[in-house]
Amino acid sequence: MRIREDDTDLLLYGLDGSNPLGFLAAVGVAIVAEGCWPGLRFGWRRTGRGWRPSLQGCGSDERAFSERILETLRSAPTTVFDIDNRMPFDVGKFFKALRGAQERSLVMDRRDVDLLAGMGTEIYPDKRNGQFQDSKLRMVRSGDSAGQGLPFYAKANLEKLNVERVQLTLFDVWDYRDDGYSLRWDPLGDQRYALRWRDPSKSKLADGPGMMLAADCLAIEAMRWFPTLPVGRQAETSGFQRKSRREIYFVWPIWTPMLSTDTVRSLLVLPDLTHDPVDHGSLARRGIQEVYRSQRVQQNQYYSNFLPAHSI
Repeated sequence: MRIREDDTDLLLYGLDGSNPLGFLAAVGVAIVAEGCWPGLRFGWRRTGRGWRPSLQGCGSDERAFSERILETLRSAPTTVFDIDNRMPFDVGKFFKALRGAQERSLVMDRRDVDLLAGMGTEIYPDKRNGQFQDSKLRMVRSGDSAGQGLPFYAKANLEKLNVERVQLTLFDVWDYRDDGYSLRWDPLGDQRYALRWRDPSKSKLADGPGMMLAADCLAIEAMRWFPTLPVGRQAETSGFQRKSRREIYFVWPIWTPMLSTDTVRSLLVLPDLTHDPVDHGSLARRGIQEVYRSQRVQQNQYYSNFLPAHSI
């Protein structure tokens, strides 16, 4: 455990800003931490290992921080994930949940409303099955052979999480030794058959790679800042750039000023991020030093993956 009394910033060495899962986990941990330490500020620092998130206003004790984050994750209501094990599901059920969340929401507690907005939109449901259009961040199948999808996976992963794994994920090199339900946000999880050295149906955790439970659990919280909204009759998710029907990218900024979470939230949806070419001068004036883009590829009718990101 490292306690840096002379440092007001908490540098999260484990979260790589060039990895879509690392970025989503950084956003998620900032959202969770802001609820514990109001007034928290969030920025990025360039290190010898690349861009790493830095938090200000939450102390500098890595163990205490990890314990508080895990406690907050575990104490959060699972209302949104209890609606259905699958995602998407019936639009009527989704609309009822939205209405209930809106009635319960408070100015300082919008978690359920924002999570539901991150899951999808009730506008223009799928006429074939009556389900709502869901987020581009849903990259696992809507429901596996047991009828389980992202909501079930989110709850199951959290049940397995412990403080040691939270601390390692946030502050150390990822070892991919967790066994759980991968939400397929890490490019390392692109395990298409042609890319594997053995039959994937017979692979075990020992064959590697596994996953990072804490990263996926924190990235779930980041969905609150990436709502899905109707554009015409098509649902589009904030942070994604659609170049064609099948060419879709996740785009995110790296900023160096230490900003409030409200300001960060506005940065994530800047239209300038998806301009082609990117106007780096305009973004630099907002404190954005780099923009990453990762293609979302659909390997079959069930699963999607992110490809390794590149700076644009």
